[in-house]
Amino acid sequence: MLGRIASLLRMSEPIHEDEGLLFASGATVPTDATVGYQTGCIFQHTDGAEGSAFYVNEGTYASCDFNVVASLTVAQEASIAANVVLLAATAGVATASKALILDASGHVASGTLVLEDMAAGAGITAGSGTVCAHRVSKIGGLFKTEIFIDLDGLHGGGANDDIIGVDAGAVNCHIGQITAAKNGTIVYGQITCLETPAGGDPDVDLWGSVDEATGAQDALVTALTGEAKLLDHGDWTGAPATPVALTALPDADGYLYLANGIFTDAEYSAGQFLIELWGT
Repeated sequence: MLGRIASLLRMSEPIHEDEGLLFASGATVPTDATVGYQTGCIFQHTDGAEGSAFYVNEGTYASCDFNVVASLTVAQEASIAANVVLLAATAGVATASKALILDASGHVASGTLVLEDMAAGAGITAGSGTVCAHRVSKIGGLFKTEIFIDLDGLHGGGANDDIIGVDAGAVNCHIGQITAAKNGTIVYGQITCLETPAGGDPDVDLWGSVDEATGAQDALVTALTGEAKLLDHGDWTGAPATPVALTALPDADGYLYLANGIFTDAEYSAGQFLIELWGT
């Protein structure tokens, strides 16, 4: 029986069955030299108070010697309190001098380490073959935002400056939102064409500072609020190309969109871009 109890408590089984109790409790602490308590047995004094509630047998099975475990010193309490502070962190927030706990999505949403991933709208991610991936980090005082997008499966529109997205007027065609907390204040940006666009028009422009997330494929990006053209490059050719600096920078809380500079309402079969933004 003692072995089974020890197993349930995840403790080593006593060598001999007569080595005594592992745990005990009661209103009276066992008298010295009492038989039946294993060396190291813990006794919880149910009528005890501060400094007289927790005892350990420092004697033997044949002759117990229960000694009180004294109250913690001020220094010990301070040490425990400090460790509690380390553990009392907010999930998803990287805070100085505290433990790091990821949120339910496995992200760090804010703080000074690696930040929560951005997300593109469904009007981009629902495209067949389309990839829109993000990486945001902060090292020291500098934020770095990277967005990779493969246009394969997306459509341009029937007019200049129409939003690129999933065909048939899909909404929420933004490729991510810039926020000061996640991306910092953008101070520089650039685009690298990794694969020349094909199928749709190769004149692909980047727009930002848009207030709405609901921009639709084949609709004018210029009809949205706050829009600003961040780069008017013309046709992208000769990929992989040298990075091209943005001519304007996105505002905080604005959404990013891709639009065709010259209309060709057709499906893209190729076209990969890397967008990089630095913030402080």
